[in-house]
Amino acid sequence: MFICSIKELSRWRVFWYVLFVCMLIECIACNPGQQDSVDHPKFFEAVINHADSLGTNPDRERGLRYLDSVYIHFQHAGPGDLYRKYLFKKGYYYDKDYSKSLIYCDSMLYILKDLAGHKKYTKSYVNALLNKGDVLVAQKRLTEAFEYYYKAKQIGETTHDTAFLADYYNQLGMICYRQDKFTEAARNFKLATQLRLICGTQDFAAFSFIQENIDNIALAFDRAGNYDSAGVYFQKALSYINANEARFNTVANQRRYVAMAKGIVYGNQSFMYLKKGDTASVEPLLLESIRINNQPGYANEDAYYTQLRLANLYINTNRMPEAFGLLKKIKSALDSIAMPDRELRLRWLKSEETWYAKTHQPDKAYAFLKEYTYIKDSLDNRNRKIHEADISREFDNVARQQEIIALKNDDRLKTIFLVITTLFLASVIAISFLIWRTWLRSKQNLRLVGIQNDRLTTALRNLESRDQENAALLKVIIHDLKNPVGNIGAIAGLLLDSEEFDPAQRKAMYQMIANAGNQAFEIINQLLENKNKGQLSGLKTELTDLPLLLMECINLLQFKAQQKRQRIRVGRIPAGIANLDRDKIWQLFTNLIDNAIKFSQEKSVISISATRTDNTFTIMIKDKGIGIPPELKEKIFEMHTSAGRPGTAGEQSFGLGLSISRKIAEMHNGHLWFESVPGKETTFYVELPCEPSKQPAVKGARLNV
Repeated sequence: MFICSIKELSRWRVFWYVLFVCMLIECIACNPGQQDSVDHPKFFEAVINHADSLGTNPDRERGLRYLDSVYIHFQHAGPGDLYRKYLFKKGYYYDKDYSKSLIYCDSMLYILKDLAGHKKYTKSYVNALLNKGDVLVAQKRLTEAFEYYYKAKQIGETTHDTAFLADYYNQLGMICYRQDKFTEAARNFKLATQLRLICGTQDFAAFSFIQENIDNIALAFDRAGNYDSAGVYFQKALSYINANEARFNTVANQRRYVAMAKGIVYGNQSFMYLKKGDTASVEPLLLESIRINNQPGYANEDAYYTQLRLANLYINTNRMPEAFGLLKKIKSALDSIAMPDRELRLRWLKSEETWYAKTHQPDKAYAFLKEYTYIKDSLDNRNRKIHEADISREFDNVARQQEIIALKNDDRLKTIFLVITTLFLASVIAISFLIWRTWLRSKQNLRLVGIQNDRLTTALRNLESRDQENAALLKVIIHDLKNPVGNIGAIAGLLLDSEEFDPAQRKAMYQMIANAGNQAFEIINQLLENKNKGQLSGLKTELTDLPLLLMECINLLQFKAQQKRQRIRVGRIPAGIANLDRDKIWQLFTNLIDNAIKFSQEKSVISISATRTDNTFTIMIKDKGIGIPPELKEKIFEMHTSAGRPGTAGEQSFGLGLSISRKIAEMHNGHLWFESVPGKETTFYVELPCEPSKQPAVKGARLNV
């Protein structure tokens, strides 16, 4: 039941009466035929300010409900009025739900899309573009974010608006900061501050922008390890706030903002002192920051982060009871929040684990560490680049393991080379000494020393040659295993992410995984049997159904194409039986189809068909990709060629696939060639000998991938 005092009830009656009168005046003043295109900035500025002031209430959504009720009763809000509403909601949900925040950004762009050319709305439209870019950056969708930043930059440059340029460089600074490019971030924040200072109008929006950027400059220098510059800018931020505090002391939400800004700067400044080792200055700043922002309606989340810093300070200084009490308060605050920030919870878990570890309670410390590791892995996955977001967990684990193995091997090789170099230098010194002594004894002994030196040099060259052979073999193994292992990961990921497959479909997909695994095992056996710089071993021929083998390769790789939303279209494929090495032809087909997927754009179509004569069977694989320029036509078939290019989604190219594929075709007395239109399409042709057959051609299935 809602209960309020008589005084509060009277105040609300007066407020609704004033609101009704304002709405009536607006309706009378506006032309009925143009009401939907007229803005009411003074009225809605007061409404927005009041909604913002309601944020101090424990019921955080009270301001949103009030805002919605006003707009429902005010039926003729103009585009600028609606823009204010959506901007307020975007800001409210920004740190709580990025998806909702993005919806309100789209709403701002929708109502202003036809008004962007009007001078009155240009700045609002540019600001909407920047706001959407900001949300996309927070969602780690950097490619899309830069598209909106670029659109805003194009419009802003035509207006020569200094305030826009300040916003633009502020956004660039935020992106650089998130990418840990702190020096570059500080430079952009400085430029944004300077541009905003020369705008002329120094209202509350300008004040908030300037003080935030000065604080951001200090933070960037702090993260870059430039503590002297950081300290200077933290003091500048506080001085700027103090100098302007009196100007914004009459409006409640502005007064609250100024206090919050001070508290945030105190907390950031304390972190700098902590890293400098000045622990005496840390605790007073942390306590003052917490005192300010722990109040209802203030920057409570920043207060929680600051409390964690204070708890860690207590732990590091062995003030365990105080740290324990503070961590319990933070736990209580986290439990009271419907959707607490995951980064905040992650830091709290780490602090709890540290506390229990230092108080010799390993079981409890391990429990917190386990949850910390789980959340950290989840956050790390969310922070990956967009072209890595759809890779399954299994494949990612394999990639990480391979990276670790490669690093270990690299370290081992460096150690071996260091030992060899040391031995070589020692040998040179010893030989020089022997030469000196031998020269004194006889010229014949000097000649023998020269012979020994030549033998040692030859041994070193042989060792270097063996290392190069092993490196070449490792590169071939990685390339040949890429397709079967990648396909296993793609199919397994699809099985884990979807429950829509029936048992028959699952069985077929399990069979594909088994086939890919067997193929990988066979590739490993062949390569280990023949360690001659990636050269192919002899053929193990058998009668093979070429269309069936081709469809098996297509079915296996369709899941990889699905990750790029591509479609494989299978055309006419005649019957054909050939006496060939089934595993090597499988490798040839998968190499060519994988290349078509790699170098084709998203949502493109890959066409596969075949023709035959009495004694030959020709397969055609056509993509709509980046094409092959004339200067690379011969180089792409060279072993370890430098003509390798990254795929359309950044996939790595080893420069081995086409060389191996041509060798396989030639070993079967076949032929591999291609036709290409640079920038548009490429068609690869594989001609293989086959057994004479009178069976009619059949129409291939069409796969939509």
